[in-house]
Amino acid sequence: MNGNLKPKWIFRIPPKNFLILGSLILLSLACNIPIMANQSTDVQNQPAGFVETSIAETMIAFGDGDVQSDPGQDTASNSVQDTAPEPATATETATPENTDTPTLTPTITETPTPEAAMVYVSQNTNCREGQGTGFTWLTSLEAGDEAEAIGVENTGQYPYWYIQRPDQPTSYCWLWGKYATPSGPYESLPVYTPMPTPTPGEDYKLTYSGITQCTSNWLVQFQIVNNGSRTFESWSSSGTDNSGGLVNSPNQWDEFYHFDHCTVLSKQNDLTPGEGSYLNVVFNEDSSGHNLTIKIKVCTENGLGGDCFKRTFDLTP
Repeated sequence: MNGNLKPKWIFRIPPKNFLILGSLILLSLACNIPIMANQSTDVQNQPAGFVETSIAETMIAFGDGDVQSDPGQDTASNSVQDTAPEPATATETATPENTDTPTLTPTITETPTPEAAMVYVSQNTNCREGQGTGFTWLTSLEAGDEAEAIGVENTGQYPYWYIQRPDQPTSYCWLWGKYATPSGPYESLPVYTPMPTPTPGEDYKLTYSGITQCTSNWLVQFQIVNNGSRTFESWSSSGTDNSGGLVNSPNQWDEFYHFDHCTVLSKQNDLTPGEGSYLNVVFNEDSSGHNLTIKIKVCTENGLGGDCFKRTFDLTP
């Protein structure tokens, strides 16, 4: 190798840095030497920051105090802290207070009564056994009256309403609808078919009307209505006291009477179709509360002649 040639550059380590580097190497070798000294000298038993403090002191000794604190940091942050962290403060858990659970009072809900279909009449209107004037008259509703409707038949010009009779709530009849105005849920009423018109003939209707006294006799009176097609001229009556104690006097007349005690209130010789009058059954004592069997016969000629029609029924006045 030519001794005249010189290297282009030579790496030089400043003496100051050489001393620092050497100190670091000696310290690292010292960490690997077994320590036989007393346990009190063990690094593990030294206070926190022991090694870092030793290195810093060594570097200061060799570097003439060039190691300084970073001016960008709070100087207190670079000081070695040897204080134990404060124990965490226990957080109290609030225990909920016992509160009384309110007792709820159940609300009673009333069930509404279903609305009934009603009919109101603006004029006096007849109510019959069937839909039409050919059926027996039963009662009438006066202007302003109303009744509960059970059914309807609406094949004619005016409907017929099947209603509860105001005079007998357990009975029903057919009300002509010309002057009747419905209200409530009438559209849901059952619809009936027309009843066959009765064949004209010999027919009559009897209705109990009361008891009246005439001297020593007691008269059980009936209203009679001729709803047939023939005229009645005579009639007869008889009765039996099924309760016992009363004596009946058979009765026969060619006229129709209405008595008030012994006074004749009305009298007619015959009973033409559509007409009404009265007849009676005679007992010797007041028949109120007695169970009676009544027999009535009506004939088309005087003296119980011609065609006769009988009715038998039980009654307790």
